[in-house]
Amino acid sequence: MKRWPRRFSYVLIVISWLMVMCFPTFAFTLARNGQIEVGSNPRNHLRFFMVQEKNADGIGVEWTRPLSGQSTCAKTSVTYLLWESDGQNQNVTYCQCSDPVTGAALGTCEQ
Repeated sequence: MKRWPRRFSYVLIVISWLMVMCFPTFAFTLARNGQIEVGSNPRNHLRFFMVQEKNADGIGVEWTRPLSGQSTCAKTSVTYLLWESDGQNQNVTYCQCSDPVTGAALGTCEQ
């Protein structure tokens, strides 16, 4: 009976170790390209980008995903992980709908 919890803990340790080992590659790629985008769909992706402004330095994370129940709307959350800032940057979440035929923006949606 104790085999499964032990095996599960080994899997968690291996996954954690792989994440630690992949961090330098992630950091160098982000520094070289300025952004890393996971997913090619404009309404469903995760994007990491460098923030290099006069008053702020750090990393931004943008997560866009389809809004449940509305196939033409996408919810976007932007979070800033700043190591140097004047405190003016705010995390934001917004929703944007688009025309399914033309792709033109229709405005904000009800959340």
